[in-house]
Amino acid sequence: MKTIYHICISIILLAGALFTTTSCEDWLEVKSPTSRATEDFFQTPIQAEQALLGIYNGLLPVPEYILLMSDGRSDDVWTEPADDKQRDYVDISVFNPSIYTAGTINSAWNAFYKIVSRANLFLERVEHLEFNVEDDAEEVDVKATFMAEARFLRAYAYFELVRYWGRVPVATKSLSAAEAMSTPQSEAQDVYEQVIIPDLQYAIENMKDRAYTSSGGIAESGRATLPAAQALLGRVYLTMAGFPLYDTSKLSLAKEVLGEVITYAEKNNKYWAADGDTWQRIWISDNDNKYHIFEVQYVAEKNYGNPVVFMSVPNVGTDYIGIQMSGNRITCSEALAALYEENKADVRYEATVDPKKNYFTKFFEHKIKRKELGYSDIDGQIVDRTYFPINYPLIRLEDVMLMYAEIAGPTDEGVRLVNKIRTRAGLAALSAAQKNENAFLQCVEDERRRELAFEGIRWHDLVRHNTYMEKIRAKFSDKAAGTSVYDNYINNVQPGTYLYPIPDTQMKAKEGLYQQNEAYK
Repeated sequence: MKTIYHICISIILLAGALFTTTSCEDWLEVKSPTSRATEDFFQTPIQAEQALLGIYNGLLPVPEYILLMSDGRSDDVWTEPADDKQRDYVDISVFNPSIYTAGTINSAWNAFYKIVSRANLFLERVEHLEFNVEDDAEEVDVKATFMAEARFLRAYAYFELVRYWGRVPVATKSLSAAEAMSTPQSEAQDVYEQVIIPDLQYAIENMKDRAYTSSGGIAESGRATLPAAQALLGRVYLTMAGFPLYDTSKLSLAKEVLGEVITYAEKNNKYWAADGDTWQRIWISDNDNKYHIFEVQYVAEKNYGNPVVFMSVPNVGTDYIGIQMSGNRITCSEALAALYEENKADVRYEATVDPKKNYFTKFFEHKIKRKELGYSDIDGQIVDRTYFPINYPLIRLEDVMLMYAEIAGPTDEGVRLVNKIRTRAGLAALSAAQKNENAFLQCVEDERRRELAFEGIRWHDLVRHNTYMEKIRAKFSDKAAGTSVYDNYINNVQPGTYLYPIPDTQMKAKEGLYQQNEAYK
């Protein structure tokens, strides 16, 4: 089952500086008859549960920003202008220094702060409610689990804000317009230590391995659980251990919490596709919520479909799908294709990239793919670009395993985890030569690219390793051949461009409140 986030609350949302009044209709068509205005909300536990789903609702546009701002900037992806028009995805991918005016950058900023502001309001209101569980329900503090989910989502939003923008304004309570206009940016280290880590630690202390309804029953799959909070905290710690903070004290903490997720998954036989054939099937919507630790939920309904599919698929024939696709030229890079070509038996290759047109097909469950894998045709359900039902993973077990292996190095456990992923895909187990320190870390990096391609992981890995300038300049250099336009792209990749510019609309909301990131001054 899917948790469908048909909830929207009229609350104080971010725009301008931090928060301003807006309506749900500005960003989402709401169909649910259970939607309520702020003054009517949080009167009962049932309404609190609806409000909690409203926070999850804020995740719906996030994968589009992951596609454009993470994948699009990495060396796994190559973009070309589709026509003579200005395209945000092209400007972002070529490191145009003027992208502070791009609508995508501003929309992403607003989307993450919408999650933050909804979580803040929820936490303030739910604190004062009494929850009475049904007699046959499990013994669980439902209010604490609800608050844990809200804090998990707030931590996720702030983590993305810090990774994309560095120094960002922080609020852990609802703010008036005047308060928002006087809230400066916080240092990245402070955002991690004062908000993200405490929120995830609270989530870990109060979550279970499943989510609950307001009456104490087991909720449908799709909401955050204890393994998701542990996995996200492990990712946070590993990120802090790399560039630009280089807080290596976090490595042992990351290893511990990631190890707990792996132990839980293997003990309970969860999140793992047993063989290569099954791995190909995890990218079919019939299998949503079976193999990912945490994912954004989508259904075949207007404005509730996965935005990544339409955005990333070029024009294809009706033998693939009945609607016309975007025509965007977001394709697999030569470097990633070469990595797959090293072993064409890798089942992940054609399940990730269309071998004929070289675009990413991982999330595109077209008619041919579904038929080949033995699933019925759902083309009739997809009547426009907003109807694609495949969920988008934010945290996968394979990512957790490879993060752990990176920290553990070529130990028995590190090698075991890498081999478990490799052999399932059809690759040979690591050789003796691949088990020395440097070779092993390269193998981990390569497996992260092959396994997690087009899931928003690679760009952040490049930043964490501080190789983004080298790798992205090389991507453009391979195409350059004396062509001035590619030389310009190479020159655009400068120190500091691992961050995005603070959006122009935010900078102008109150002159002098924010400082622009150095690379864009």
